Amino acid sequence: MHRYRIYVGVSLLALAFGCNRKDEETDVAGKGGNAILKITPKHHSQIIDSCKVYIKYNTLDAATSYDDSTWALPSNGSVAVFQGLKAGKYYIFGLGWDKSISQEVRGGLPYTITEQKTYELILPVTEVH
Repeated sequence: MHRYRIYVGVSLLALAFGCNRKDEETDVAGKGGNAILKITPKHHSQIIDSCKVYIKYNTLDAATSYDDSTWALPSNGSVAVFQGLKAGKYYIFGLGWDKSISQEVRGGLPYTITEQKTYELILPVTEVH
């Protein structure tokens, strides 16, 4: 019986102290803020027009599906714009065509928004091998 009381006492102490840690507050990325990402896809310092740019919220890793997408087209300066974003982690992926080499190009970039402002990013893309 004495061992049982010690076991229960130690177990309760472990539970009490083990559950006292504070969870870190993290920003939840996505829509609902005032940040803007302006993304220019480039291959060997040349702007890639007609590039589809995708964005994934709450991750810095490439994904198999994305939360939103838009086109970087010559008509808008070959810049993809994502507006109304909150602070947090994002992964940006682009898929386009480099007409100078007649090849598909793609690339990704992790990015963290820390302030509610406009960010201008270069998205490096490369040939698909």
